[in-house]
Amino acid sequence: MIYIIRHGQTLWNIKKIKQGRKDSPLTLNAVSQSLKIANTLKDDITDIKDFKIVVSPQWRCQQYASFICEHLGVDFSDCILEDRLREHSFGLWEGKTESEIESEFPGFLEKRYKPENYWSYIVPMGESYELVSQRVSEVLKDNEDMPVIYVCHEMVSKAMRGLLLGMSPAETLKLNHPQDKVYKITSSRMSTLG
Repeated sequence: MIYIIRHGQTLWNIKKIKQGRKDSPLTLNAVSQSLKIANTLKDDITDIKDFKIVVSPQWRCQQYASFICEHLGVDFSDCILEDRLREHSFGLWEGKTESEIESEFPGFLEKRYKPENYWSYIVPMGESYELVSQRVSEVLKDNEDMPVIYVCHEMVSKAMRGLLLGMSPAETLKLNHPQDKVYKITSSRMSTLG
């Protein structure tokens, strides 16, 4: 059984700034979201200690996971930091809005968003969804047949769910992950909690 959690709201989420490998502070709303997520897990899991908690090492995920752990009575130091769960690298676009990206890299966003390019398009000095999916698949293999709670990022969550559910790249790209929802996957079936 797998639970997938996206980190809570950040300042850059509100401002629609590409975060990627950079971090911005969690908002007060994220604290409320963490309590909701913890209560959702409490309602669905008999014994949280049966689960590995695997977390992206980026600060926003670590901080968010620590809030959830505190609500659940779990020691955050028992969580496993997994480098391969880092967010999609936006390279030279990190810390910028789409209008700023368009100004500095005219036409690049349009090229990226073309359906035939979107999966494999490598952001300047960054990576593609395809590359994200490859590293996420390694994490899933390493934790196969184990009950795991993943605390990660939206693009990583997309890739993870796409792999677990046997989705095509086009189907995977259509996924989103609201910050107050948990995705539960059992036997290649997904349910939304929260």
